[in-house]
Amino acid sequence: MLNEFLVSHAYAGLLVFIRVGCAFIVMPGFSAVYVQPQVRLMVAAGLTLILYPSVLPMIPPAPTTVWKLVLLIISEGFYGLYMGLLAQFALGALHFAGSVIGQYTGLTNAMVFDAVTDQQGALLVGLFSTIAVVLMFALNLHHLVFMALYESYSVFQPGSAPDGGAHLQMAADLMSRSAFLALKLASPFVLFAVVFQTGMGLLARLSPQLNIFFVALPLQILFGLALIWISLPAMMMWFLGFYESVFQVFLPD
Repeated sequence: MLNEFLVSHAYAGLLVFIRVGCAFIVMPGFSAVYVQPQVRLMVAAGLTLILYPSVLPMIPPAPTTVWKLVLLIISEGFYGLYMGLLAQFALGALHFAGSVIGQYTGLTNAMVFDAVTDQQGALLVGLFSTIAVVLMFALNLHHLVFMALYESYSVFQPGSAPDGGAHLQMAADLMSRSAFLALKLASPFVLFAVVFQTGMGLLARLSPQLNIFFVALPLQILFGLALIWISLPAMMMWFLGFYESVFQVFLPD
């Protein structure tokens, strides 16, 4: 009797840990290269212990065959990865905006290692990503992620087959909203580039003997950095509101 009790709870705890752990594999902040795997596992295990008593009634009985157990594990891993990828798609708005802004401010060739994405990228992409992740934890948005993981058991029932069409539609809508947000964040810099390049073109016409490249590039970088300094707080506010809306869909009204 005791063995059955322990096995049933170990099985249910494993399913919860798989969903939470797979979400943390790709979740911004938790999936960063500077986060040690041991720390990620401990956080996932701690959150599993917190969620387990509440989600236990939603866990289906243990399957009778190995193949059904494998399919159940795969579906739970899919749901966890899916929620983590939704957060990554939201963070992609800053990546896109950083690339566009770097192009129009003359900083596109400044490459640095981005610890958030674990790859080399444009300077502004790494800057925006790092600031966004710091603000997520400073403003306790990671608590919203934990709440969304709990509420996901009502949206994505354990043991239910993933609805590929609905999941793809939700991801596509989020990516389109993310791209639109990136364009809104970069719009002041597009306007700046149009005005600045027009002015440089007129200056080149008025003074053909002037080496316009050596004059324009330092000024473009200087004015671009000044515009970034002015607009960065508003950009982060817009992004964090958008990031919060991604997980609000899982929470009850």
